[in-house]
Amino acid sequence: MNKFWPTFNLTYMQKVKSKSFIIMTAIFMIFIFALSNVDKIIDLFDNSSKTVAIQTDNDMIYNVLEKQYKQSDDIKKVEKVSLEKGKKGVKDKKYKRLIQVNVKGEKVDGTIYEKGSVSESEKMRLQSTLSQMQSSLTAQKLNLSEDDLKTLNTPSDVKTEEIKSSDEKQTSDINPKVQALNTAVVYIIIFLSFFIAINYANQIGSEIATEKTTRVIEMIITSVKPSIHVSAKILAIIAVAFTQIFFIILAIVISIFAFDLKGLFESAGVEYGPETTRIIIYGAVYLILGVISYISLAAILGALTSRIEDLAQSMMPVTFVSLGAFYIAIFSISNPDTMLVKVTSFIPLLSPMVMLLRTTSETTPEWHLILGIVISVITSIVLLVFAAKTYRGSVLTYEKGIIKNLKNALNITK
Repeated sequence: MNKFWPTFNLTYMQKVKSKSFIIMTAIFMIFIFALSNVDKIIDLFDNSSKTVAIQTDNDMIYNVLEKQYKQSDDIKKVEKVSLEKGKKGVKDKKYKRLIQVNVKGEKVDGTIYEKGSVSESEKMRLQSTLSQMQSSLTAQKLNLSEDDLKTLNTPSDVKTEEIKSSDEKQTSDINPKVQALNTAVVYIIIFLSFFIAINYANQIGSEIATEKTTRVIEMIITSVKPSIHVSAKILAIIAVAFTQIFFIILAIVISIFAFDLKGLFESAGVEYGPETTRIIIYGAVYLILGVISYISLAAILGALTSRIEDLAQSMMPVTFVSLGAFYIAIFSISNPDTMLVKVTSFIPLLSPMVMLLRTTSETTPEWHLILGIVISVITSIVLLVFAAKTYRGSVLTYEKGIIKNLKNALNITK
């Protein structure tokens, strides 16, 4: 072990002090801080007015619209103006928009004036409000009471009940806002898993292949056992990956305690719940196991590469497997209960990303998630051990082709 630490420390310090590591870690942290303050950043660059002008001769309609718009997050003030003043204010960017409402008998019509195009959501919101007012005016003419009008406008109730098997969770109604945040968290962790795994897998593969093809390893193994040398290399790269993950988590923790995320969540229409904490914990575990698995596999492929020019081709299995897991998870994020997701969530190397997706589903039994962790742990251990063995047997073999080198490595290690 006294020869393990010098190799470990040298590799670790070289990677941590490299410009690429510092720049990428800084970019991740800045992105997290920016995302935590996206509402403030938007307000900083948003020069549009926060005032809505309303033109109507009906005081009841004005009061209703004033109350509605004051509850909106992007509106700070409501003014009652004439049509000419309102149009001029919109043109001069004094008003965000002008709402004109005309009442002819029981008919209520509205017009929205804006500097740019009017969004469909804004049109639907005004239409819904004016339709309710029109119904009230019609009810007054027909001498209908408020209770009669309420009964006419009350929609029918449609309930849903999901029948589940005995091994599935029995909870059903998850707050849609919490579910939206859970999905976003899973999406971010899957993206991080893919990026970090590919990045450090390529680094360890290049590190080992370069030593082998430049014949530097022939001098190294005269003083250090190949298995100890490659183990130190692999664990050093894993430690570098964990260091970057630590800084990312640190940025998230700082954002939670230093910035007001409650307002951001409200403006985004999401909400933090107990399930979110559970998903974050599973996400951290699967992220770590995925990184270890892909780095170990890349170390094996790097050791079996005879020429540095063939490294890209040798790393294709890592690229294809990681892309497969990434695309299955991303394209199934809105429906994590498909048969494809269920089957691939138990396949080694695919499990860390795909099983994480299943944490957002209520129908996923807890033991499935735990089994996914067990599969990933076993896969990581097997790959680490196999990496040490194949490196010891392939370190001095220079035949072309991964298959030939693998056969030679296995024959030598017997």
